Amino acid sequence: MNQTYSHILTFWIKHRYFSDGLFKSVNISFAEGSKKIINNLELIIKPFAGGFNLLASNPELLNSLNDIHPLQIYLDSKDPLYINYTELPPYSLRDNLIYFNNLSITADAENESFSLHKDKYASKNEIVLICNGNISIPDYNPEINYRFTDAKGNEIPSESVRQTSNNSGSFNISGIEQGLVRIFSASEEIQRVYYQPNAIWKKQIGIVELYTTELFKTYKASGRVGYSICFDNRKTTWKYFFTDKHILKKSNLGIINKDKKQIFLPPQVLPVNQNLNALVFESKIKIPLFEFSDDNFQLVDQSDPKKAPGIPVLKSLPKASSKQLFTDPSKSPENVYSHIYI
Repeated sequence: MNQTYSHILTFWIKHRYFSDGLFKSVNISFAEGSKKIINNLELIIKPFAGGFNLLASNPELLNSLNDIHPLQIYLDSKDPLYINYTELPPYSLRDNLIYFNNLSITADAENESFSLHKDKYASKNEIVLICNGNISIPDYNPEINYRFTDAKGNEIPSESVRQTSNNSGSFNISGIEQGLVRIFSASEEIQRVYYQPNAIWKKQIGIVELYTTELFKTYKASGRVGYSICFDNRKTTWKYFFTDKHILKKSNLGIINKDKKQIFLPPQVLPVNQNLNALVFESKIKIPLFEFSDDNFQLVDQSDPKKAPGIPVLKSLPKASSKQLFTDPSKSPENVYSHIYI
């Protein structure tokens, strides 16, 4: 007898960098314990480029775990440039994870789904430190009683959290399963870490924890569920370097976009090396990086005011690539540049 499956969830992993809005280069996999849960709950996972569908032969089984063990989904990408075209605060690729769960979801009316992050895009709120057993509390105060909980706010037993030495501010965690640990000072959450007890573990870029009881509640209330996480595309300050001698001779050049607006500062002549100068245009604002963009930039000669916005010198300038990013040591590390040589 053939089993009938109900479509419970569509999970989208979105990214503004890509033309279709999906994070196509992300791959999903499941923790070992989650593979067993999938079998026990008679679930089928059907991946697609930028997400997956979850089907269940008996949706009621989703309500049977009391959310003790969430489905733990690993996010990874074989694209080494994802960190270049993704807008996130600076974080350590080795020591941090991007973490999401469905315990607190935000209705996304525009896409008729629920977002797993509070802000419009994944942000610093989703960056957590990886912990293999030891946690150090920043600005530790021995007069404060710190509390350690799991993702749902359940207190972690005191025998599983031991201070390494008196007033050290360093704690050893053991005897609990992999998952989020939240640290509170009184009622204020001061730190979140992802506890991973395995010393040998393939580092992922992110983890999504889906609590099946929460998923079941939403499914019963509204039918098929849509969850999404969305990454913003990085924005950089663009700098065009023109080294052609004929261009260097022109005195009143500008760069306009397809709307005939000038979003670049007046040019400067700067040395590229000992023997070469360049006419350099720097954008007034940060410009987003896209896989493909329909915007167009032109170099125009503005020497004749009657020819506003100018006579085209180069009708289509190349756009910035995510392959090369530059920082200026004298400025904020958040100020990232894209250099384009012509």
